[in-house]
Amino acid sequence: MNSRPEREIIQEEEINLYDYWKVLVKRKKVFIGIFLVPLVIVTIIGLSLPRYYRGESEISIPTLPASNIPSVRTAPNIVRLIGHIDDSQKVKIFTNNPDAIVSVFISIPKTSTDKINVSIDAKTADIIPQAFTDLLDYINNLPRIKEEMAKISEQIDFKIKNLIEVKKANLIFLNDLSDAIKKKKSPFVNINPADLIKKDGDLSLEIMNLQQEKTTMMKAKELNINVGILGQLSITEQPSNSRIKQIIMITGLLSLFAGIFVIILLEYIDRMKAREK
Repeated sequence: MNSRPEREIIQEEEINLYDYWKVLVKRKKVFIGIFLVPLVIVTIIGLSLPRYYRGESEISIPTLPASNIPSVRTAPNIVRLIGHIDDSQKVKIFTNNPDAIVSVFISIPKTSTDKINVSIDAKTADIIPQAFTDLLDYINNLPRIKEEMAKISEQIDFKIKNLIEVKKANLIFLNDLSDAIKKKKSPFVNINPADLIKKDGDLSLEIMNLQQEKTTMMKAKELNINVGILGQLSITEQPSNSRIKQIIMITGLLSLFAGIFVIILLEYIDRMKAREK
């Protein structure tokens, strides 16, 4: 089977591309109308809309103390628990100036599971720092988060209580063994007192670590999850709205493809009519 020469294939492709270009030039008014009319309308509407100040930052979600309780305090779960912040939620979250908050965008960085990206658009720049504080307070008081923190606090208390009991029993055993050695009696068990002293020190260290973990967890207020803004809060100096630019770009691309599709469709219809004649 003979294949077509490569030069013939290239020439045919060039002819096809040239045919498309002729169609585009032939119906340029239709194409320009479909491309420019929506783009101009969206641009005028977008530029006439009020533009806002934007604050951006990251919120960190520190690791909890070791626990057998499945943690809901992860970035994906917190984003899911917060959900879409609509007007009714704005009133609950931003108690100081809910009307001045225009929109809130929350997302998770692709390279991290313990951070949340937050962007807040507001009518004035001075209320943005307080808005971030309000959002952190709202996260701190999510019912599921508080419930989990209460369980972990109880578990830490239970571990500390058990370790204290073991420490007391170990000290009693050490004292009895020391008395037997002092009275030159045969020890009732073959245990080195140094091992008991070491165990007492290990228990004391473990208790102290658990107490420090609980103190960290309870810092600032009861059941605080200790989330905090990472780095410096970034606030735009001039009112801006990047969404307007995105909408204009998307509209331009859609209008471009729509214009090409329509003129190709019209040309196809004309050719079908010519064939029928």
